[in-house]
Amino acid sequence: MWNKSPFIRGLATGLLFLLLEGVSFFFIAKDSLFQQAKISGVIMYVKSEISSFVSNIHYFVGLQEVNDILLQENVELKNRIEELNAKLQQNDTLITYKSSNDSNPKFSYIPAQIISNSTNKLQNYIILDKGTLHGIKKDMGVISSRGVVGIVSAVSDNFSYVISFLNTTQSVSAKIATSQSFGPLIWEGRRTDYATLTEIPYHIKFMVGDTIYTSGFSTMFPPDIPLGTARKSSLIKGAYHKIKVKLFQDFNTLRYVNVVINNNEKELDQIIQENEVQCK
Repeated sequence: MWNKSPFIRGLATGLLFLLLEGVSFFFIAKDSLFQQAKISGVIMYVKSEISSFVSNIHYFVGLQEVNDILLQENVELKNRIEELNAKLQQNDTLITYKSSNDSNPKFSYIPAQIISNSTNKLQNYIILDKGTLHGIKKDMGVISSRGVVGIVSAVSDNFSYVISFLNTTQSVSAKIATSQSFGPLIWEGRRTDYATLTEIPYHIKFMVGDTIYTSGFSTMFPPDIPLGTARKSSLIKGAYHKIKVKLFQDFNTLRYVNVVINNNEKELDQIIQENEVQCK
């Protein structure tokens, strides 16, 4: 059998070699303190490497839970800031009317995680892991810590379909920090890290590097969300600037977002509808 099977013969030879090596190491370590120390050092090194590898696995497995906790804490802080801003505005008013709604924050937030995200189309979309059961409705804004993400277009019980800002049909009202001049910020369907701020009057002065924020002229997005920085510009028909904006948000690595709840939405919609009827 040994002659007929080279594989088995080679395997047996290899095992015998390892056995003899182990026996020889045992005798060497037994008779020499120096060799014992060397072998113990090697064993400790191997154990530490294995322990480090296992620890890293546990660390990365636990990152999901840590991220969820940080996201929830971030949303709680945002909601608290909105409450404090509302109270400050109330205190700054010379004449106030006491009401249960006086100190209500204008905006609050629902944390969500992205489960699908496209960035290689002209009309990109995002799907979130939260829906109507979590308080999300159609036409709510979606933001991240680094800018505007999109607008909720459709909602089911547990999921939301978001029209991404990386969509040639979308625009966001944005302003230049230094001048407060505002206009629509649009994505032109090219690079995912650039957008274009348009309709800025020609006489407005700005510099490369000026920060661009949301203007607040929208029921979907709070004001002063940092969006990016101004880069090169061109003058269109001698009337207005067309400014390239380097976005802060990297849509290719985007994972966690906040859905914006405008707590004054019903009141705003009501007054708009009433005035539209009167105008007709």
